[in-house]
Amino acid sequence: MVDSKKKAMIKNNDVYSYARPSKNAIKVNHFNEGDEITVYPLIKGWFELRPVDIDGIMNTEFIAESEISFVE
Repeated sequence: MVDSKKKAMIKNNDVYSYARPSKNAIKVNHFNEGDEITVYPLIKGWFELRPVDIDGIMNTEFIAESEISFVE
């Protein structure tokens, strides 16, 4: 299986990840301009984040492609 993860940076201040791929969904985390994240392709216009919390449990969050730029 090919590893499809990509490094990305947040383009603007006050960017949120969501519980599902919709800006009408529950906001999960807050990001600021310049924050670096790892994303995985999901559907057109959305990427998945897979953060692990303190207990070691992996969560799933979603961020709009328009809010990020990719790091080479």
